Amino acid sequence: MKVTLLNIAAAAMIAFSGVASAGEVNLYTSNSEDSVALALDIIREKAPDIKVNVIAGGSGSLLRRIDAEKDATVADLFWSSGFSTLTGFSNLFAKYDSPEVDNLYPALQAKDAPWTGTNTHVMVLMVNKDVLEGDAPTSWQDIMDESWKGKVTMADPANSSSAYAQLYGIYTLYGEEGVQRLADVVETQGSTSGVYKAVAQGEYPVGMTMEYAAQRYVVGGQQEIDVLYPEDGTFLSPEGLALIANGPNPEDAKRVYDLLLSQKMQAALVGLTLRRPSRIDMDGALQFSGLPLMKDLKIIEVDQGEAGANRDMLLELWAKARG
Repeated sequence: MKVTLLNIAAAAMIAFSGVASAGEVNLYTSNSEDSVALALDIIREKAPDIKVNVIAGGSGSLLRRIDAEKDATVADLFWSSGFSTLTGFSNLFAKYDSPEVDNLYPALQAKDAPWTGTNTHVMVLMVNKDVLEGDAPTSWQDIMDESWKGKVTMADPANSSSAYAQLYGIYTLYGEEGVQRLADVVETQGSTSGVYKAVAQGEYPVGMTMEYAAQRYVVGGQQEIDVLYPEDGTFLSPEGLALIANGPNPEDAKRVYDLLLSQKMQAALVGLTLRRPSRIDMDGALQFSGLPLMKDLKIIEVDQGEAGANRDMLLELWAKARG
């Protein structure tokens, strides 16, 4: 299988020259370069007759591009973005019931939606013990206490899908009062990465972030970093893979779709990225990566469709709470 790597600007060449020929799949992806390279290696092994053209970029820009191209569709697959984000672009996708779906956690199967979960972020508290004074927090409730004012950081929910997932989780657990209490104590960063970098560098003792981002520092040997799963429950922010409606190569795209959900693919990706896979048969891979099993976590059920539908309302509430 030949692999072509393209950036957003170069993607225009595909549109100009027409759709991909049989045996090709145009994969629009927001995943990291190393994740994509690993995925392509496995696709090469399992489907050597398929040529994959990769168009890489941010999830928002790629989804808007697919929308702009819908009258002359170029993309075959989109991999990946949060469920709540995908909700706003659902008209771009075609429903595909992959045979791999029954191997996924029920909450990530998305059987009523035109996408399927590939992985999920778990929201955690990242703690730097070197700059922590006193005991570490054990719950979301703890960090909303006034004593933590200025000591906890999170990304801006208006600009970060993971921070919005955290905020929506707090809202689910503690309502408007919880949103106000969090707004009173937390300091925000301009980006998702700003949170875990700030905690790792000792600028804050506690950060609200994603499991994989915090765990990377633990695996990397920073002994002062702890990853805490709040006792009052954690929230999932699943990411999905979608088949594009009227894409040029739907049958080959379905084969790649299945491979992206396969056991070999997900085990390899969690080993590389520490992003929690959507499959239920990943216990060995999770333990090898130092991550707790899903059954050992207290998960607060969040309706991802409602999270997306309530985004404007909750961000307005947050803005007012922040003053």
